[in-house]
Amino acid sequence: MKKILFAMAAAAAMLQGTPTMAQEVLRAIHALPENNDTTRKFRQFIDIVNRNGEGVVQIEIIGGPESIPSNQQDTALRNGVVDMQEGPSGYYFGVVPEGNALQGATITSQEARENGAFEILNDAWRDRLGAELIGWIGAETKYYIYLREDPVLTEDGGVDFSGLKFRSVGTYRDWFTSLGVENIMMPQPEVFSALERGIIDGFGWISIVTDVGVNRLISARVGPPVWRANTVIMMNGDRYDALSDEAKTILAEAAIELENSISETMPDLVAADEAQQAEAGVEFVTIEGEAGEAYVRQAHDLVWDALEAASPEFTAEIKPLMYPQPE
Repeated sequence: MKKILFAMAAAAAMLQGTPTMAQEVLRAIHALPENNDTTRKFRQFIDIVNRNGEGVVQIEIIGGPESIPSNQQDTALRNGVVDMQEGPSGYYFGVVPEGNALQGATITSQEARENGAFEILNDAWRDRLGAELIGWIGAETKYYIYLREDPVLTEDGGVDFSGLKFRSVGTYRDWFTSLGVENIMMPQPEVFSALERGIIDGFGWISIVTDVGVNRLISARVGPPVWRANTVIMMNGDRYDALSDEAKTILAEAAIELENSISETMPDLVAADEAQQAEAGVEFVTIEGEAGEAYVRQAHDLVWDALEAASPEFTAEIKPLMYPQPE
């Protein structure tokens, strides 16, 4: 009996001494302010992970652009200062030019996962930035131009932007230049003050603009919309590789859940935001017919031409997937 009790005690001691899998805590940062719609979506992703990953993996936000400037967050991620980052890939086009494929796309995030484009994009993020692409959460939003004054219309039904000054970042620079606009490079939080003081005449932004706080300062929104928002969630590659398979699955499933939720809810969100813009007196100007088609085509062609010049083999592989043309 003593031998049995001794064996049981020894076994219990061994079990107590057996190490258990430690919960991973990932440090995350976002590129845009707290009140931005994309930041709110990132927080939804974090909520999903923290709910489903209890005991396995958790995410905590350590700050936004006030902590690390948006255009330096890719470097912070690469160097392991943070584990995860969310924001527009346009802020680091110089590092990952392949991010242009997101901007020039006409497909959804679900389609990108199904047709293999997401895996190709992830390879580019790995090669260029040493990062794992977790999710593309901007695919359901498109871009408009917002003006402080009413637009000048041309004889063919277009809009004359020549001579205007627009707030810009890498996402817009070539397009604005092609429209005859002077690019004023500045971070998003400075848009309100720049409009109010007349430093800029307009800016480019997605359809949800109310959270920028400028509705009373803009007179018109010009469409049709172009592109897809290039907002992504990415993670330091070494940190990702060190995660357990269970943790990786939790992150992937959370990203897909969020992407699907965005697809379902975006139409209502856009409609609600447009109602607020209209209430503030914003006029919706749409370039129609051939002029409108040329306007959209010009924006997309610039993106794909730039990407082809920077990465021709990548472009040949991914363009038919991200920007399919009717047969």
